[in-house]
Amino acid sequence: MKIKLIIKSTLHPLLALVFILIFGCSKDSDVQYLEPAKDISGIWQVRQAFRNEENITDLIDFSQFKINFNSDGTYSFENYLPFLINEEGSWTLDDPQYPNFILFSGNSGQEAVKSEVSLPVTDGKRQINLTFSPGCASNTYTYVFERASE
Repeated sequence: MKIKLIIKSTLHPLLALVFILIFGCSKDSDVQYLEPAKDISGIWQVRQAFRNEENITDLIDFSQFKINFNSDGTYSFENYLPFLINEEGSWTLDDPQYPNFILFSGNSGQEAVKSEVSLPVTDGKRQINLTFSPGCASNTYTYVFERASE
């Protein structure tokens, strides 16, 4: 009788443990997370501007300069200021899920111009950081854009 009790008391937890190990652990390789494509469509306004890592936001009035990234892959400007490209046209990200560069192609057919891009979320808001050199390689500009309030 004592042997039956010992077997019962050890066999039940042992069977439960085997059951959990066999059926409780599934492979995560069947589950794949897909990063969504980054949506930058909308009107964006410069919040900060840097030249050679020095903040120049207060030196120039950036408040009226806006860029509109349309969902059809075109862009336009409002109150143009010096920028990577000086005409409206089309844009594309090098990788919609993990972009490192954005390409701008003007409507006149000029060669596409490439800028480094990052899309961080700061204080719950998406930002677009564009880094470029408009002509002189010794000057690097970074514009930090946030969606414009409408």
